[in-house]
Amino acid sequence: DALDKDLDSWDEKWQFWSQLINEYSVEYEPSKAMKQLKKLLNGKNYFIATSTFGHFFEKAGFDQEKIFNVFGDWTMMQCSSGLNHGTRSNLSTVKRYVNGQGEVPRCEDCNSPMELHMPLNAHFFPDEDANTRFRWFLTRNQTKKVVVLELGVDPTSPQLLDPMVKLVEQFKD
Repeated sequence: DALDKDLDSWDEKWQFWSQLINEYSVEYEPSKAMKQLKKLLNGKNYFIATSTFGHFFEKAGFDQEKIFNVFGDWTMMQCSSGLNHGTRSNLSTVKRYVNGQGEVPRCEDCNSPMELHMPLNAHFFPDEDANTRFRWFLTRNQTKKVVVLELGVDPTSPQLLDPMVKLVEQFKD
């Protein structure tokens, strides 16, 4: 996987990750389509389950409480120890690396190196709070008509496509 390149050190990983995050998330400007989607959803009850780990919906101003980043969020980091010590923003780390002053972030609980909050290995802990909010959204709306948009998802992304297809098949409204 390109994000978990076989680099020699945590420092090299953070240099590599920081360049990607800076280019594709920190400097991200919402597209015309993203702005139109936000306008379309304004005032409507919605929830976004997304496989885009780049923080795009958040940067476009969508309500963070209505977003579930299924595969994590690379603007967040987690402990590499395999223990769930929570997540925290990595944007200050990214900024320091981009400015040539980076230092490998360490877990506040056990001092292990921090890694991206993404399923790069078996240490990934999904956002349980967002998952719960998504489930409650579905439960509260199961008797209502709900629109499911699958944008940019295709058969090469079965991990997101298949559950959505099954959801729509199970609840015809």
